[in-house]
Amino acid sequence: MREPLNPEDLSQSAMEHAMEHLDQRIVRALEAAPRLQIPADFAARLSGQLPARRPVSLTPRHYGQYAMLIGTVITLAALVILSLHSTHPTFGLLESLLFVQFIALAVWLSVWRYGLR
Repeated sequence: MREPLNPEDLSQSAMEHAMEHLDQRIVRALEAAPRLQIPADFAARLSGQLPARRPVSLTPRHYGQYAMLIGTVITLAALVILSLHSTHPTFGLLESLLFVQFIALAVWLSVWRYGLR
């Protein structure tokens, strides 16, 4: 039912009819839903292409706890060094601040260590 669309061969009404027919065919083609066809072995082929999963590590890492422990040891060492050489009043203020930091780190480590078990 295909008709050639040559403007020289068609009258005005025939051309309008042909254009209307073409518009209807375009609308039908655009409104038609595509048919989905998924092969039966699609899931098997797809899972075969995936890389193997790495094993999940279940051992907890305590990097934050280790960092706080190292910070506590460094603060304690700084307190000992400052207590041996504290002749200036500024060192007394620094020593007091380090002592407060040391106490805060020690309390935090003890609460974390015994509070989460």
